[in-house]
Amino acid sequence: MSGTWWSALWGFAEATFFFVVPDVLFTRTTLLSVKRGWLQLAAAVIGATIAGTLMYVWASGSPAQARSAVAAVPFLGEKIVTPAEQRWNDRGTPSLFSNPLSGVPYKVHAVLAPSHVSLPTFLLLSLPLRAERMLLSMIVFVPLAMWVRRDEIRRKTIALRIHAGFWLLVYAVYWSVNYS
Repeated sequence: MSGTWWSALWGFAEATFFFVVPDVLFTRTTLLSVKRGWLQLAAAVIGATIAGTLMYVWASGSPAQARSAVAAVPFLGEKIVTPAEQRWNDRGTPSLFSNPLSGVPYKVHAVLAPSHVSLPTFLLLSLPLRAERMLLSMIVFVPLAMWVRRDEIRRKTIALRIHAGFWLLVYAVYWSVNYS
């Protein structure tokens, strides 16, 4: 299976019940091939949007069950779901774009959205909502990929270590802030 398919699958999984963002995959690919990284980012957005649609439809029919299932995802919980719901209630749809680094996963928005927006509106918002945070990841790694190109053999190892360290740090901070 190609990296693009893996990225789409990872985007789908993370938008449902997986807890690690697909950015980990496509930013690593970006270090080796910026073009393939962009393709994987697009695939992750598409996979996530398909999954978000399914989560929305599920929440439309069984809101309590969908919310409970999402709140049970490892490293998530009501500590994230309840404030996200409050932001929806206070600010409506614009709250989706208020902070792409807020730590509120797309799956949470997908199960809360049926109470606030129609499915077509949610789908229209999903593409930029998914791309917004993923593009921030690319902003970090594209310059590093350009640096690697200048001396690929020596710098590739350094860049891959930076990549691993970056994502370990991101998740250590995220999980310590949200679950301490």
